[in-house]
Amino acid sequence: MNAADANRWVEDFLAEGEEDDAMFVAMLRSCLIDADAASAPGGSRPGRAPNKKRDPASRHLRLLQQYFGPDPIYDEGDYRNRFRMRQQLFQRIMEGVVATDSYFEQRPDATGKMGISTLLKVTAALRQLAYASAADAIDENLELSDTTAIKCLKRFCFAVIACFGGEYLRAPTIEELHGLLEQNARRGFVGMIGSVDCMHWQWRLCPTAHAGQYKGKEKKPTVVLEAVADYNLRIWHCNFGSPGSLNDINILDQSPLFNEMLQGKAPRIDFSIAGNRHYMPYLLADGIYPEWPVFAKPIECPRGKKQKPYSRAQEGCRKDVERCFGVLQARFRILDTPCRLWSVHAMSTVMHACVILHNMILEDERFDPDLTGHDYLFSGAAQPGGVPVFNISRPATMHQAPTVADLITNSFKLHNRREHFSLRDDLVTHLWEVRGLQE
Repeated sequence: MNAADANRWVEDFLAEGEEDDAMFVAMLRSCLIDADAASAPGGSRPGRAPNKKRDPASRHLRLLQQYFGPDPIYDEGDYRNRFRMRQQLFQRIMEGVVATDSYFEQRPDATGKMGISTLLKVTAALRQLAYASAADAIDENLELSDTTAIKCLKRFCFAVIACFGGEYLRAPTIEELHGLLEQNARRGFVGMIGSVDCMHWQWRLCPTAHAGQYKGKEKKPTVVLEAVADYNLRIWHCNFGSPGSLNDINILDQSPLFNEMLQGKAPRIDFSIAGNRHYMPYLLADGIYPEWPVFAKPIECPRGKKQKPYSRAQEGCRKDVERCFGVLQARFRILDTPCRLWSVHAMSTVMHACVILHNMILEDERFDPDLTGHDYLFSGAAQPGGVPVFNISRPATMHQAPTVADLITNSFKLHNRREHFSLRDDLVTHLWEVRGLQE
């Protein structure tokens, strides 16, 4: 019972007309309030164990000696392996987080002693993401209490989303679409903008009452991430939070992936494959996805020599998103271990922050000479029909609310099975011609 409940109980007691002594009522009110204060968590008062004599200031100086000083103990390679990024990017993220959330500023406490430094707070959050470190391990290495370490993790993820989410977790621009289309055309898939698939994250602390809802083929409670990735492992679409009992089709039905297309606000892309015109970009997907013209699926039993090159190429290029999931889990081990958070909302915050950091690292390292190899089938000028031309335009009605008739028309275009098979046949013909040029 808190103070408000105590006051309400006393008022109800007096309203009943009981003629009790006023001193008794005052004592009762005081006892209830004192009991409520005694049960409140936190705080320093007699009877509680004293705070541990941690020394985060010395750990801050030690971190500077190890990585950030003029003559650090560990070199740039060690830094990148342990922080998952280069030092310039780390400094940028730390500055953005401090500007977004004042919690990460170093401030004096009530006694005038300087609190935990920004470097320690951000490092504690990154170590938990990168290594899936327990809060006790953070306490031992960085001398931050487990409560502080978990708080740093949650607030760091919120700050990353607020500061960098608008730039690194969005749909591609017109210029970026041109780059994706040209890159994938050189791989044999004209009009492709990425690959789509789902990844499961095990939820260790799933409430027992919800375990059946979140338990799927993995036989353990999981939460699902739906993502679209390109060849460079950049994630352009991220939808997290579906229960693990759902399959890819159920997740697609409640996904916002094609909302803009249904509303008539998606860019129109005109391109030609095997002499036929197409007007919607497509994603590579596995066999469970529906037969829509926005998906290029594998042929389960390819017949004849003409269909086999398409099947091999589709299965190979579709590995982009699976490779992306592998890199994401290897870079942030928290996503590859059973989650110890208590809510899907907290898991979603961590997942989105990891995706944003992943995209930031890719952008920061895109000019690295060791990471620029591409497995193109041919140069742009050597492919059948010459260099493909992509006409990308924004619809005139993109700033208008769609009518019911517009939604019905766009839904029919999105679910047109005939266009799906027409696209697949054109890709089969195109890749067969590619093989003829190579031989």
